[in-house]
Amino acid sequence: MIGNVIWEKDSSSLEIRTQGQLADGRPALDEIVASGAVVHLEQMAHDHWWMGLEAGGKYFHLNFGVQGGRLWVRLSDQGEESTEWEGDSRERPLPGVDE
Repeated sequence: MIGNVIWEKDSSSLEIRTQGQLADGRPALDEIVASGAVVHLEQMAHDHWWMGLEAGGKYFHLNFGVQGGRLWVRLSDQGEESTEWEGDSRERPLPGVDE
């Protein structure tokens, strides 16, 4: 799936914006924009968070954390499509962190 994707339903919307590609050719996650959304945020570990996001008739899990000095993000569609997007916040790890 390439490019931006928008879902709208019942006065709510969810848009996934991508920018460029990951090394394996998949689109790189850039932004998630939602209106009229239901959000559930939970800390899974000291370096890992999980967020449930429901809007536009869709339900997603957003996982993010720190590994190897980098902030990683994975967004997965919880519907039948089972699509995933990933992102990494920096070109290089932070010096002295998780090396």
